[in-house]
Amino acid sequence: MELRINPQVYDDLLEIKNYIAEDSQDQATKVVLSILEAMERLAIFPQSGNKLSNKLHFDVKYRYVVVFSYGVIYYVERDSVIVTNVLHLARDFSAINFFD
Repeated sequence: MELRINPQVYDDLLEIKNYIAEDSQDQATKVVLSILEAMERLAIFPQSGNKLSNKLHFDVKYRYVVVFSYGVIYYVERDSVIVTNVLHLARDFSAINFFD
């Protein structure tokens, strides 16, 4: 499958990296690289993530995989995996507009 990444994801990753780098540059690099590797795996195993509907308690097409304490939010559309956000798991996911 083709992996498509929303430009917002790059902003999310930069924010994550900068936040973690305040304590450890090495850990910041490790976390961001792990998130990028997880995204690449989604192209091979697109159904591997949990259904976001289970976390939100209402039906959405999105799924997520957990990397450290972050959720990589994505959905599958035809022959593509579209990554839309990377969020800390403590965030209130229901506050995000997941509707097209």
